Amino acid sequence: MYGTLFSKVYDAFGWNFYPEEFAELLLKWMQENEIRVERMLDIGCGTGVLCHVLQEHGIKVHGMDLSEGMIEVARRNYPEIPFEQGNMITYDTPLRFDLVTSTCDAMNHILDPFDLAEVMHRVHGYLAPGGYFLFDLLKEGETAECDPEDLGEIDGTRLQFQIGRTEEGLVNLKIELFRDEVVVQTEEIRERIYSPELVEQLLRQAGFQQVWCTDQLLRESEHAATWFVIARKSNPVRKL
Repeated sequence: MYGTLFSKVYDAFGWNFYPEEFAELLLKWMQENEIRVERMLDIGCGTGVLCHVLQEHGIKVHGMDLSEGMIEVARRNYPEIPFEQGNMITYDTPLRFDLVTSTCDAMNHILDPFDLAEVMHRVHGYLAPGGYFLFDLLKEGETAECDPEDLGEIDGTRLQFQIGRTEEGLVNLKIELFRDEVVVQTEEIRERIYSPELVEQLLRQAGFQQVWCTDQLLRESEHAATWFVIARKSNPVRKL
C-alpha cells in the first residue's frame, strides 16, 4: 500500500497520467458500445483522477482506496466527490453501480487468489443488473526486472523506482524518495501476475456470465501493454 509521503508526490511526479488516459479510453469505449452509465465506482481509486474526469462527463462517481494517504489527497483535490478508505476484499456498500472500475494494476496488488475471488464476488453484489466490471491486469512482459530508475525531482525530492522479483515469483515494486541524496522513505509493494484464464474462471464463479479479456479495448485501436478484463452482470428479463 502506498504510504502518506508517496501519496503526496504521486500526482506531482506525473503518475496520474495513466488514469487520465484510461478515462478517455473508457469514455470512448462506452460511446462505441452504447453503454449508459449513471453511477460508477472506482476501487483502488488512488488520488481520484479517474473519478474526476468521469464526473466532468455527468456521471455520479464514487471512489475507494486502501491507502489513507491517497484518499487524503483525493478528498483535498476533489472535495465534491465521495471517497472512502477501505479494503476491496471486504468492502461493501448499499449503493448499486452501472460500472465498477479498477485501474493501475490494483487487482495485481491482491496476492491471494482466494482474496481475488472474494473481490469479484463482492463487485458482482453491488453492480446493478446489466452492469459492467472493467479492470486492467499486468502482462508478464510489463514486469521485467530493471535497475533503479530516476523519475524526476520536485522541490528537492527525487523519486527512484525499481522492479524486481521475490523468491516466490511475485513482482516487487521498490520506490525510494531522496532528499539531499539521503533516502527519506522506502516503500515496497508486491504484485502477483494472474493469467487471463484464471481471472475469467474466477469471474464466472462469482456469477458473471459474460467475460472478455483483451489488449485492444477499442475497435481498430493499438494493442495495449496491459490486459483489459470486462465482465457483465446478467440482466434478467421479466416474464410477462
